[in-house]
Amino acid sequence: MKSLTTSSLLRMDRGVLRVYTDIPSVEELLTHPEFSITTDPKGADIIWTCMQVDEEMRISAGLSDKQYINQLPFEACLVMKHHLAETAHGSPEWFQPTYNLETNLTQVIGDYYVRERDGLDNLWILKPWNMARIIDTTVTGNLSAIIRLMETGPKICQKYIERPALFKGKKFDLRYIVLVRSINPLEIFLTDIFWVRLAPNEYSLDKHSFFEYETHFTVMSYRGRLNNVKTPEFVKEFEQEHQVKWLDIHLRVRKIIRSVFESAAAVHPEMHSPTSRAMYGVDVMLDSSFRPKLLEVTYCPDCTRACKYDTEAVSCSRRRRRRKKCQRLRLL
Repeated sequence: MKSLTTSSLLRMDRGVLRVYTDIPSVEELLTHPEFSITTDPKGADIIWTCMQVDEEMRISAGLSDKQYINQLPFEACLVMKHHLAETAHGSPEWFQPTYNLETNLTQVIGDYYVRERDGLDNLWILKPWNMARIIDTTVTGNLSAIIRLMETGPKICQKYIERPALFKGKKFDLRYIVLVRSINPLEIFLTDIFWVRLAPNEYSLDKHSFFEYETHFTVMSYRGRLNNVKTPEFVKEFEQEHQVKWLDIHLRVRKIIRSVFESAAAVHPEMHSPTSRAMYGVDVMLDSSFRPKLLEVTYCPDCTRACKYDTEAVSCSRRRRRRKKCQRLRLL
């Protein structure tokens, strides 16, 4: 059993923790009696914001070094896609070959022609450095298109997972919520509950399908087409469909999630801050051999779905914590 080395914010001689936030869902849904919402950032114990807390913001908002912030210094090495590719150095098996088109176009072209010569699949996905919800994301096997798409803004070019594991013939990915308590020593927690994001259309590699959002992309919550598949139902049906044990897959996912944060801690030890805590969305896709592949890491993930469909996923009362460990949140 792993033990914690960092201290808790909760103290027996202390009252309610005051939270300042600019995130409507946090203000609405943070109802636990151990916390209260304040509109005064100076008087808050915790700053939970979607804005970057840099030195300029600290001065303008009157923040102190004793306040806890929901972000880590230098976390861009995880949440910016081109920096994530640098952080995942050494081409680990859990990360697809990825190039920064601003600096590695020559390598992209070389890799493309080598794969073409060797008769390998040559489908790529282009993603902006720092956009969410699949904005300005393109799937293509055309080198000229790859080069031209650079004109729409800085992007990475990543080898597309052409043969993903499917659920009832449809593409899916998995969103995990990771809580980071410390970088040195590394203390990260993973919720047992993950969210399945399912494409509406059956998966296809037909060239015409590359322009069909509902075939190749899974983020539907902002398009009014959310496929809310509960975790237990998905696991049961997936095991039956593919004759696999989900526990084996889950253990692999846990391993790669820890690996990516270990890589970040090794490359950027300056990420550690005793008054920083952070929550990230980690997106994973399985290939046809059920090997998990890291897609991206998202800062300040939208947890509305968890609050609506699985309200016990990451919450556990102090009384229950004392009585027994919360089984939904585990130290990796």
